[in-house]
Amino acid sequence: MNRIFINSIVFRICSAPVFGVLVYLLILLINNTLSDINKLFSNQELYVCIALSYLLLESMRLIIHFIDKYQSRFTFQRRIILQLILTLAGGLGLVALAISSYFRWGVGFSISNHQLNIFLGIFAATSLLYNLLYFSQTYLLRENRLRIEQEKKMQEKVEADFLSFKNEINPDLLYESLENLILTLHYNADLAEEQIDYLAGIYRYSLVNRNKELISLDEELHAAENLLSLLNFRYQHQLSIIKDIPQAEAIYLIPGSLLVTIDSVIRNTLISAKSPLIIRLYLEEDDDYLVLQHMLNDKLQYHHESLNAFMRLQRSYSFFSEKPFVQVKAGRENYIKFPLVRMTNDSSLSDIS
Repeated sequence: MNRIFINSIVFRICSAPVFGVLVYLLILLINNTLSDINKLFSNQELYVCIALSYLLLESMRLIIHFIDKYQSRFTFQRRIILQLILTLAGGLGLVALAISSYFRWGVGFSISNHQLNIFLGIFAATSLLYNLLYFSQTYLLRENRLRIEQEKKMQEKVEADFLSFKNEINPDLLYESLENLILTLHYNADLAEEQIDYLAGIYRYSLVNRNKELISLDEELHAAENLLSLLNFRYQHQLSIIKDIPQAEAIYLIPGSLLVTIDSVIRNTLISAKSPLIIRLYLEEDDDYLVLQHMLNDKLQYHHESLNAFMRLQRSYSFFSEKPFVQVKAGRENYIKFPLVRMTNDSSLSDIS
């Protein structure tokens, strides 16, 4: 209610004199020519019109304030009709009573019906304009409130996706690694132990950093290298990563970003000795992105769980950056772009309670 312009002190003080002057000039123009205005202009009558404007506007404001207390009982359309009727009837009734009293007690004779109708007609137009301004702002406020609520729900969804992404554990990777581990145990215990170290390193990294909002690129790359080393046991060392990133860059990612992205790429790409998967990481300084690039060789059927995790990652990045997390397929190449998040020191990182 307080946000509506009719409750503004500035509007209440300034609007009535403006309306009053306009009303008085209209009355003079209706009854006389433009050249006669200077002769007929009266300060007393002008002050009366300003006082009547105050009376009309304040009475309508009080009526609207009264209707607002019971607005839950009416639809918006019924509210419009009811408010128009009450403000017109109440405001014009008070104006008619006040102007009649002024003429009888101030001037000394009764106002004619013609003069009274002119006053009421002009003030009725003022009342309609007042209601039009009120309902236009009410509608805008309602639309803005709905949009704010939608934005809030979207933000809550992004935050939920962010937390879900960070706290999830990749069950397919776990089960496939354990199955491959069982097979390796039958012929090479040392290789099996090496796989266990890589697998433990991946899940240790996920558990230790699950409550952090951001993690340094170096730590994320180390976990990604463990993932590639683990998966290379299954893909006969057909996976590799080439890094072209300056060491001085202090870049931060959402924990698990590269792991989820690389896992999704591997699961949805055909890989063989004649068609190995080579992943290249580099900085795109002009656009402020970390780019993961590889050759496209899509499988006929996609792995939906990995794609869903990848989409949650995309939405999670909107929590930290105005720039989008994007995937661009151009020709036979796929480019996955992480918006860069830079910080001055590690103390900027915060944990989510």
